[in-house]
Amino acid sequence: MSDFLSQDELDALLKSFSEALPEEDKKMIEAIVTLIMDPASSALGMIVGRETRIKPAQIIQTSLKDFITKSKEKIVLADVKLSDALQLNLSFAMPASLVLKIADLMMGGSGEVTDQNVDEIKLSALTEALNQMLGASITLLAEKAKEKVSLGKLEVKLVEDVENISTLFNPTELLVCVECQLEMENGSSSSLWLFTQLTAIKDVHEKLFPSKKQEEEEKVKVQPAKFEEFSPAETQIPPQPSEIQQKLELLFDVPLKVVVELGRARMTLKQVMDLTVGSLIELDKLTGEPVDVLVNGKLIARGEVVVIDENFGVRITEIVSPRQRLYSIRETNGI
Repeated sequence: MSDFLSQDELDALLKSFSEALPEEDKKMIEAIVTLIMDPASSALGMIVGRETRIKPAQIIQTSLKDFITKSKEKIVLADVKLSDALQLNLSFAMPASLVLKIADLMMGGSGEVTDQNVDEIKLSALTEALNQMLGASITLLAEKAKEKVSLGKLEVKLVEDVENISTLFNPTELLVCVECQLEMENGSSSSLWLFTQLTAIKDVHEKLFPSKKQEEEEKVKVQPAKFEEFSPAETQIPPQPSEIQQKLELLFDVPLKVVVELGRARMTLKQVMDLTVGSLIELDKLTGEPVDVLVNGKLIARGEVVVIDENFGVRITEIVSPRQRLYSIRETNGI
């Protein structure tokens, strides 16, 4: 085994850490997506006049920017917020061919489209279809939650700029990406994708399936006591590190640029030229507001300013997950 990582190995390693999801998380996500998509597919079937089924097929983690960049077809994105009892931001990504097919069927066509232009009329038709589909989903979710769930305004657009993709998510933010298979009764099928945040969908699952959550917590409480009694620490044999762990450890000494940003200000050229010793610059942060901690230009944490001996420091109060930190490093090519 080589002691050093090639660039290809490094990219693959970081990608595997960012995309991998535990099986229990996948099952949880699939349960929520099924609750959303089952009534939505029934509503779509009524809209287009064909029996339709939408079911989750694959679940990974990726960013919208990565997804759009790798797509071989133009993508239409629909952003929407769920509020009240369930707080969840959703982005639906659809290939242009599917959008055109749905719009044509809604207008009485056969669904066989030759014009590949996604214009405002087609986007309006898709918006109407999604409103009805998600309206059906909200009804089921509200019944399950036994509380009111509200649907925000849909924002639908053809993506043309990878830096300005979604109104809800940062283009490079690591999101749950659920690929769903849409099948119609005539045998045609297509994929569509749902993007959301892992923490948010976990919160929704906990509200909709509280008994399952409690059972999992009880199992966790029982397990450690059993191992402490029958497996003393001095007799345990530490697991041997795998090859991928050994290679990952090679990254730990790579220096990264860490910047704490106290705040920013916008000034005109005249204001800058008028600065003198003793001038005050008002920043966009309030007193006591957390400062941003950036690694290679990516925000990974927030904290409060403290004094350590004679130096300033930061006490972390919020921080992204280790997986998100690895992903941010990969995005900025910082290593």
